[in-house]
Amino acid sequence: MLFVVGCTKTQEKPDIVIDIKVSKNGYEPNIINVERNKVVLFRITATDEGIEKDKDSKYYGHCFYILPPYDVMVENIEKGQTKEVKVKMIYPGHHIFTCPYCSLYFPTKGDIYVK
Repeated sequence: MLFVVGCTKTQEKPDIVIDIKVSKNGYEPNIINVERNKVVLFRITATDEGIEKDKDSKYYGHCFYILPPYDVMVENIEKGQTKEVKVKMIYPGHHIFTCPYCSLYFPTKGDIYVK
């Protein structure tokens, strides 16, 4: 078995752009299929305030977190705001993304399938 270790966030030119909306109702889309070794620009827009509105709180707005082995986090996306992250999709298989802020209260979970 071969294990690839390294940072998956990148400044490379994206091969694909995926627009995602996040709210207390979850992510749209919540199922994403991408090819291995492609650079994906994720553009995440919050359509509501998330679990907390107070900017003094560590957990305000929404976030977009791709669990390990990717371990990529975009934090504090405010209502109406779009944040971006580019990720090189080097790990094949099924991966989960979520908003750790809201996941205990709302259905904020999605699936990425890297083929």
